Amino acid sequence: MSVGDSVRDALQATEGETPEVKAAVAAAAAGAAVPEPSLPSDVGFLWKALVVGMLTILVIALGGIIFTVADGNNATSPDVIVTIFTSVLTGLIGLFVRSPTQR
Repeated sequence: MSVGDSVRDALQATEGETPEVKAAVAAAAAGAAVPEPSLPSDVGFLWKALVVGMLTILVIALGGIIFTVADGNNATSPDVIVTIFTSVLTGLIGLFVRSPTQR
């Protein structure tokens, strides 16, 4: 059964309910339809690959900021690279924050 089928069946079962109930049931059905990874090592590998990729982007963006600031040309603006740097840094920090759904 696909995620769409699970959500559709759940919404049909809650046809007379309020929109809040329908949203909760649809979210629960979608979450239940997504299977857990078969091996815990897969999750660990994917998480490590994501962290390494984000660290690589972070280092490249930091190098770009240093280059654009140090080139001495007032016409070049490091704003775009600073935006990339802060976005990636925020995402990287978010990977280490404990999920609010975990106890």
